[in-house]
Amino acid sequence: MGNTNSNTVPENLKKLEALYEELERDPNLEKAFLTDKKKFLEDHGFNEEEVNNLINDLQKERIAELSSVLKEQEEKLN
Repeated sequence: MGNTNSNTVPENLKKLEALYEELERDPNLEKAFLTDKKKFLEDHGFNEEEVNNLINDLQKERIAELSSVLKEQEEKLN
């Protein structure tokens, strides 16, 4: 997931990032996640819908940032 230490990142996203980093290193956590994602997230204090929304919002934000950088570079080339 990348590092989200910025002060503008919601606290629950930081917690989610930490959980996913732990998940990558712990085979038991990975197994629990793969077995039942919804239960895994609930057991760790998250709502699956909220997690999906957080990730989607983050992806949209990053795409918008990339788009603006690409537009800026295109303008420099023209």
